[in-house]
Amino acid sequence: MRFLFLLSLSIIFLSSVLIPLPAVACTCYADDGIGESITDYCVEACGEATATEYADGICRCSTTTVTVSCTDVCIAAGMDIDPPTSSTTEEVEDAIIPKLSIDIPTVSFSKVLNKDGILEINFLGDYINGIYKYLLGIGTTIAIVMIMIGGLQYAFGGVEQSQIKKSKDRISNAILGLVLLLSTYAILSITNPELSLLRSIKIKNIDLIALDRATTGNEGVPSNVSSSACDTIVAKAKSEGSCNIAQSVASPTGNKPNCGKHHWYDGGANGDFRKIDNLDYAAGWGTSILAPFDGTVTYQKSTTTSNRCGNIIRLTGTGDAAGASITICHAKDFVPEGKSYAQTRTVLQGESMGHLGGNCCAGESPPADWSSAENGWCKVAGTACSDPTKVESCGCQPVEQAGNTSGPHVHITWNQAGGDLLACIEY
Repeated sequence: MRFLFLLSLSIIFLSSVLIPLPAVACTCYADDGIGESITDYCVEACGEATATEYADGICRCSTTTVTVSCTDVCIAAGMDIDPPTSSTTEEVEDAIIPKLSIDIPTVSFSKVLNKDGILEINFLGDYINGIYKYLLGIGTTIAIVMIMIGGLQYAFGGVEQSQIKKSKDRISNAILGLVLLLSTYAILSITNPELSLLRSIKIKNIDLIALDRATTGNEGVPSNVSSSACDTIVAKAKSEGSCNIAQSVASPTGNKPNCGKHHWYDGGANGDFRKIDNLDYAAGWGTSILAPFDGTVTYQKSTTTSNRCGNIIRLTGTGDAAGASITICHAKDFVPEGKSYAQTRTVLQGESMGHLGGNCCAGESPPADWSSAENGWCKVAGTACSDPTKVESCGCQPVEQAGNTSGPHVHITWNQAGGDLLACIEY
């Protein structure tokens, strides 16, 4: 039965090695839903520089343990104890699910989830959990077989004491091994609760990375290229390009797109209509953002400077616009004219989806790695907007909501599945 005992120890060892051991602490959540471990409160709670975290809200001091309110810790850090409930979660339909070379019955992989642009992937946790169940099944089967063999030896061993002792030892060892196998989870939980938690890996959606790059540079800068140059590019797109939707793409502001080096010639576009997937439309602060085509709208408030887009409006085409999708950056708010906020809504072309932003409040500090627009940014004095789900009387935005912009405008990023953007737009 040494094999069964060693198998049990191997499961415990592999679990402790394969399952990451993070710094256990109070897990607090920002508005974007990403959890952050706050680990510096135990030193103060214990009054000892060597104090460590044992579990959420539990500090291990030199001679005792101290329980701390994680709610108070999170409030002090300006965060929440619970993840936001207003986040949108959807399955990523085209995610590539791993396929094992050798099929293991207990291993199955969960769907990849998209939570407000953050992908949650639990393939590693699913695999470890499946392997654990598989080994547990094997170990349990072996233990039962050993108990049966020991029982038969005991029944047919006669009066020979050595055989009776061997059979008893086999049965007791099998039972001990089985108990140890079935207690693995409890052992891990008692040793450290985090060892039994298989957390998902969280990564930023590649769409957000591309959107961040698309809003780099002179966002909101007035035209610095003759309009005739842009007219020529659009005319060529109309004659040579292709639009894969039956509905045209209208202006989100009622104005023609800004004509300039930005988006038309930079970023590798070089005036080639096939490579122009981003456009800026200037308009006054608070102007209604109009739906370029029929579709379904979703919204995402920006709470960090990890993306230059600021507040985001996404429009996915329906009906004659099926196959098209567009992302709009630098929104002031998500409240259409005459309506209240809803996380998801259906719109027709030309209907209001929210209001135009792009004024960054004076005193805000953009990240050092943002390449400054030519006119600079964060110069507007006035009351700062705070909640894009409400219509507020405000004149500027925090930098994380305004994004990289030096003036009121909206930026659109087009999904090429709809065809060539300039072949589809109303111009």
